[in-house]
Amino acid sequence: MQYKQDSNRFYLLLDNGQEIAEMTFTRVGAHQATIDHTFVDPSYRKQGIADNLLDLVVETLEQENREIIPICSFAVTKLAQRS
Repeated sequence: MQYKQDSNRFYLLLDNGQEIAEMTFTRVGAHQATIDHTFVDPSYRKQGIADNLLDLVVETLEQENREIIPICSFAVTKLAQRS
């Protein structure tokens, strides 16, 4: 499995190239970003994949000094637990 990044998302590919998970985000202005969407294929849930994607997104946005505004329910819940 391999985590990859596009300009507005992180995603996870199996060794055969099948995409099984993604988390998308949107940069808003110069100082903010939203986390919009999280998806993990049902057969791969409960393995920490979404948590890993969130860590990658948060690390990237924090390096850009952006305030993170979670929109998707997964990000809202997980980021509230970190506070």
